[in-house]
Amino acid sequence: MPTMPNRHAVEVGVLVAFGDFLIFQHFMPPVADVKAADQFNPLAESSERTALLVATGFTILVSSFVRSFDTFIIAGAAVVMMDFAFKHAVAVNPDTGTMSGPGGGSMEAGVHSLPNYEDVAAG
Repeated sequence: MPTMPNRHAVEVGVLVAFGDFLIFQHFMPPVADVKAADQFNPLAESSERTALLVATGFTILVSSFVRSFDTFIIAGAAVVMMDFAFKHAVAVNPDTGTMSGPGGGSMEAGVHSLPNYEDVAAG
């Protein structure tokens, strides 16, 4: 028979998720402002990573004090959702409103082009 999660662990998980929300609010501007900024803004990316690290550390710390995996799962899911929202907002091009580049093409085509190794081997 599967065991039910501890009710208090779930309540603490929800409170920790709210704390994680406040951490993201402290480090990041609203999502609409991030979408209006330049695509892949280094300052926004750095702030998002800092918020992710602090929120993850807070979640792990409280979950270890409570000694409940349920608390970690609930609060961790909230951190993942908030981080996804900000990562998507950072990748949006303000001119097109999509994650594609200014020309409308895929961002994957020219973000990090590799050198032509045939030319290097021939030279």
